[in-house]
Formats: sequence, structure tokens, C-alpha cells
Amino acid sequence: MSRRRGGKNRTKPNPYQKDYTLPGVGAYWQSQAYNTYLVTMYRNMIMQMAMNRFRWLNLPPTCDARFLEYTLMMEGCATICYPRRLVGQFYSTRCVFQSPPNVYDDYPKWKSVGNNGWSYYADKTSGTLVWDNSTRFPIMIGIETFAHQLANIQLTKEMNRFHQRIPWVLKGPKSRENDMRQIVKQVAGGELAMMAYDGFGDIDVDALQTQVPFIGAELAQDEKNTWNSIYHLLGVENTTLKLERQTEDEIHAQKSPTTLIKMASLSERRKAADYLNEHFGKYLKADISVVWNEDNQSENWNLFHNDKKLMQAIGEM
Repeated sequence: MSRRRGGKNRTKPNPYQKDYTLPGVGAYWQSQAYNTYLVTMYRNMIMQMAMNRFRWLNLPPTCDARFLEYTLMMEGCATICYPRRLVGQFYSTRCVFQSPPNVYDDYPKWKSVGNNGWSYYADKTSGTLVWDNSTRFPIMIGIETFAHQLANIQLTKEMNRFHQRIPWVLKGPKSRENDMRQIVKQVAGGELAMMAYDGFGDIDVDALQTQVPFIGAELAQDEKNTWNSIYHLLGVENTTLKLERQTEDEIHAQKSPTTLIKMASLSERRKAADYLNEHFGKYLKADISVVWNEDNQSENWNLFHNDKKLMQAIGEM
């Protein structure tokens, strides 16, 4: 027995399914995707530098330094505290303020928040807040800005290089189409010589002129200046080119603003570490400290092995 048309068993249209037969629906815009990839690539590069500027020493094993630095970079503030039911077991998480600021713009109460639903109340008796810098603005704002600038410079480079690809045009009668194709293949293949024949003069060569100058050097300098601004934002000292008659004091003076920015972030982290050491030292195996991140492990390994090789060389002499 057939079912009645429009009855209960009639298939209902899926409101979430796109109709790809409509014009413009489901089309993949490659240029937009490529632009997004560029911004994402530069953003990731700057974020890696921002997250690895500092090294936390003697942080409790239940704390995660990577997540702590990621939170500071994204939100400008994080917390290191313990829940009341786990006294002395510290966690480094995001935070949500639970009280108005006091006269010094500090927050006496807050909540520890995790990405998986983790949440508990905290205050100065169970931990401390950690600020990314003295102004307490998230550095991610600057990272996003410079990532878009670098992507824009790269797109300008590609556009400028595109206009330098000046094609040449072969003009001739339709009967010479195959001959013109062979000429293009021979030139592209690097042939040392080509055979000419009667009627070869019917083929003319022309070149398209865009009149767009190549500004590769200017764009490279623009990109370098942008990266220097990024290093300045992160407090990373960048060795500049020493000009003639430029003294060491002048070079040091150029690095002073970068050093101040670095200390604005380092001091806030050390302030939080000092508070934890002073008020919760009995729960810590060693005092927490924060230093500028350097690869001392690789340097020590190289020093040890270089000395070992040097001693072997001396012994063979």
C-alpha cells in the first residue's frame, strides 16, 4: 500500500544542508584562504617568541609554565593558587575577577578557571595573580597588529614580483600557430639555435610593459623594520648594524627602550614569584624565580664537549 503524498513519512528538508546548486554557495575563495594562512603563519611565529621569553624556575609540578605564559599573552593576567580542598597544591590557570579593585588597582578576590570547566574561588590567602606587564594590557593586541602588517608586506611583494613577469607575445598568421608554439618551446628549453625558413619574418615578437618598478629592496627594508618593531614589543634585543663612528654607548642607548619593556614584563612575574615564596614557602620545595630564557643547556653541552675535544687535541700533539 503506497503512502499518501505529504504524509508523516515524507522526508523533511535539512535546514543546515547547503544547496550547492545555487550560485556562490560552497565556493572556495583561494585568495581569502591564502591571506588567512599568511596572517596565521606570522601570528604563530610571533606567539612562539612571546611565549618563550621567560623561564620559570622551581615552579610546582602541578603548574604548567606553557599554559601560564599562553594565558598571560592572550589575556594579560593569570593566577597561581590552590583550591581550598587541596591546600598547597598550586595550579597555574586563567582567572576571573570576583571583586572590585582596591585603591592600588589590585583585585583581592578572583576565580581560577580552566578550559575544561575547572573553577574554584581564590584570594591572597591561597595564591596570587600574575600580570604580563606593568600596564596590564594583553600583548596579543600588538601581535595581531604586526601579523597583519607582515602579511600585507608579503602580499605586496608578491604583487610587485608579479608585475615583473613581463610576457612576450608572438604575433603571426593563424597558419603559423604551430611554428610559434615550437619557438616558445625552444626558447624555454634553452636551445642554442633555431632553424629559420621562408616566411619566418611573418612572425613578430612583442613584449607587454607594465611600467611597474621593482621595489624589492624597499619592501625588504620595510619587513626588517616591522620585525624590529616586533622585537621591541617583546623586549627582545636585536643587534643593529654598527655604523661608522658609532660608539658602544650609543649602541647601548638604542637598546635601553627594549630593555625597559623587557623589565616591565619580567618584574611583574618576579613580583608574583616573590609573593608565593614569602607567603607559601612551606609548600614549595624551592623558591620560585623567573629569568630571561636562554639555552644554557646547549651552551654547557657545547662547552663541555669542546673542552673535551681540545684536551684530546693537546694530548695528540
